[in-house]
Amino acid sequence: MKANLDDIYLFSQTVLHEGISAAAHANGLQRSKVSRRLRMLEEALGTELLIRTTRNIELTTQGKELFALTKQPLEQIIDGVNALTGDLEELSGKLRIAIPSALMSTNLFNNILTEYIETYPDINIEVENHQEGVDLKRQSFDIQVLPSVVKVADNSYVQFSVLPYRCHLVASPDYLARHNKISSPLDLKEHRILTNRYNADLLAPHLNIALKSDDLYVLLNMATSGTGIAFLPKVNTRVPIDQGVLVEVLTGMSYPEQHLTLIYPSSSYLPRKVKALIDIFREKYS
Repeated sequence: MKANLDDIYLFSQTVLHEGISAAAHANGLQRSKVSRRLRMLEEALGTELLIRTTRNIELTTQGKELFALTKQPLEQIIDGVNALTGDLEELSGKLRIAIPSALMSTNLFNNILTEYIETYPDINIEVENHQEGVDLKRQSFDIQVLPSVVKVADNSYVQFSVLPYRCHLVASPDYLARHNKISSPLDLKEHRILTNRYNADLLAPHLNIALKSDDLYVLLNMATSGTGIAFLPKVNTRVPIDQGVLVEVLTGMSYPEQHLTLIYPSSSYLPRKVKALIDIFREKYS
């Protein structure tokens, strides 16, 4: 066991006294020493144990596990700490991913998920729909995938950009044949625009946004059925355009580039199973 038992004791004191300063005072130590020993304990275990704020401390999932161990006999503490450290190095256990519904059903995410599951069959994956930034540590998520326009819940989290993309306007040939010709952006005022919450701000404010949906496939299907003009990522429209069921509207228009962002709590204490997922993202879409 790499972790020092004295450091584990100071950790338990910090939890019991609800703060580093209080634990230091109760044990006749300087606050800086207790803080340093807690950092050394986290480094030895390879994981964050505490969520430090200006007012108090909270426990991460691993911190809760360790604190529960401190109430056990010494032998069980040693075995438990070894198991905790081993779990972080193993390519097994549970991986929790937060991702918006707009991305959840895309081929991009499905391809990554399929490769990950086939490569690491001992890892159980939980995927939850979250449209906004989540507090990864408090909500026990390992990683989040978000469009770059969404605010991250905690600026201290690591943010890694993957898959740059641009959006464009598309419609079915039938829709364009039935409606007034579109020669300039001003002509769009007469048409129903279909988009999602992440892209809507890229469009002119005077347009008629007839539908905002977090499901890109709803927008795609409505565009192909002739309901309106959809504003979608080019990666989602490539196949229907090749098949002739959609055509690009105002081909000379160019909208700002966006990208997806991988968000995770720390690069220093990253379990192997999370690193493995990040590596797949990097290999395929960086």
